Amino acid sequence: MRMNKHILFCLVIFYGTFLSQAQNREIGAKDLIVDEFPLVKGKLWIRNPDGIEISSVKFYENDTPVPVFFDGLQKIDSFPQNKSVLFLILNSSNQDELDWYKKVLKEAIRNGSILKGDKIDVISFSSKVKDQLLFPNEINFTDNADEIFARIDKISSQTRSKSSTNRSHIYLSIHEALELYGKENAELPSALFVLADDCALEPIFQVELPGFRSLRLNIPVYGISYTKSKTYFNIKDLCVQTFGLYYRNKDNNTSETAIQLTSFLKGVSARNTGVEYPFTYTSLFEKDGKTHSVKIESTLKTTGFALLSPTLNPIEWIQENPILSTILFILFLALTIILIQLLKKNKIKKIEIELKQQIEISEMQKNQEDSERKLSQQENELAKIKEEETARREKNQEESQQKAQSLDDDHQLRMMLEKGNLPWFQFNFENETGNYQIETPRFSVGRDETNTWRINHPTISRNHFKLNFRDYQYTLMDLGSSNGIFVNGVKVSEVKLKHGDHIQAGDISLTFHI
Repeated sequence: MRMNKHILFCLVIFYGTFLSQAQNREIGAKDLIVDEFPLVKGKLWIRNPDGIEISSVKFYENDTPVPVFFDGLQKIDSFPQNKSVLFLILNSSNQDELDWYKKVLKEAIRNGSILKGDKIDVISFSSKVKDQLLFPNEINFTDNADEIFARIDKISSQTRSKSSTNRSHIYLSIHEALELYGKENAELPSALFVLADDCALEPIFQVELPGFRSLRLNIPVYGISYTKSKTYFNIKDLCVQTFGLYYRNKDNNTSETAIQLTSFLKGVSARNTGVEYPFTYTSLFEKDGKTHSVKIESTLKTTGFALLSPTLNPIEWIQENPILSTILFILFLALTIILIQLLKKNKIKKIEIELKQQIEISEMQKNQEDSERKLSQQENELAKIKEEETARREKNQEESQQKAQSLDDDHQLRMMLEKGNLPWFQFNFENETGNYQIETPRFSVGRDETNTWRINHPTISRNHFKLNFRDYQYTLMDLGSSNGIFVNGVKVSEVKLKHGDHIQAGDISLTFHI
């Protein structure tokens, strides 16, 4: 008797702890807006996808009820498209019943209820076999339909131990499956689908019942049952308690049951997000910039939320504190006058300092300009002396070069005359022919007047070519002409000339004679 009281006490403590945790998964306030405070807007979130009797919801501020206007139930549009589902199939001793479960599940999957990215697994359960209820006793998720079909086909009747009864432990299996499922951290909307009849053993007392565990893990239980003549413990209440759904087809029609299962699977993500009730109410709290607690009472027990009230804006603060505002205004005015006087004095002093600095800067600039002017004069005189010296040196150098060039030209000219005559060009242009004697060792041809032989013709460049004589050798060089020069029909840039060579420059034909 004393032991039973101890167990009962522990159960009460656990149940209270569970409710305080589970209610945060069943109801709460979100998306609070206080821009128009004391008007408060937000959304009341309800985990139950079927909603709540909203008239039972009450808001309290400092234990004072506040009227709240709810704008009706709204489905949440934004939710993950993928889901996590664990199928728990009764490994029935009745082969027809087991085949029916397999066929319903396969047909539902073929209906497109499994998407790429889903996390799906299939395990079976029966009465205990060597202290094991689930087969396999681990979860391995996949989104491959063929793999899921293979796992379904793999389910076969388990050999039961002699000590076991002929009925399955459905509640114990759900309890163990939830414990196994909760360790996976699927991070997707989750659901446990139980495909089993309700001919189960009465659940043995557990520290945490399946319904409590389902709510704590946020894994709703869905039920699909095979109809028999009698049932013992219907799991429909468990499905309702955990926000899942339940279906039993009286005729055991496979297609109709598969369609219903498909609908359940496609709605897992939407149901797991719950519903919202937009609300508006006028707060009783003041604009003090503090965080206040708002209590919510409903049939889902009591919860609440933290409300951060804004601070008063300047106009509101003045309206709330007229006397203090007047005193502060007078103090502000006095301080302003004193500050203005100080600013005036500082401005006058600053002007005096700036004026003195400007005078000093002006004198410094004048002295610097005088120094720069004298230095510039000295630099100009020095530059003029350098220019005169450079010009004189260049002139002397040029005269020396001209003298040396003249002597060299005379020497080369005497060498040219050693044969008794000077070389000449015989020219031919259209119907005009003639000769032009070469009387200098540095002979140039072109349209420009600076050339030795000026030929004013459009096919001749301003500086077309030149002929140099040095040490008994005549060298012909192109001066970058537009039409180039050809010697004996070959275009050249520089070539040694021999007696009788034929030269073509533009439209002018020349023959070289020594």
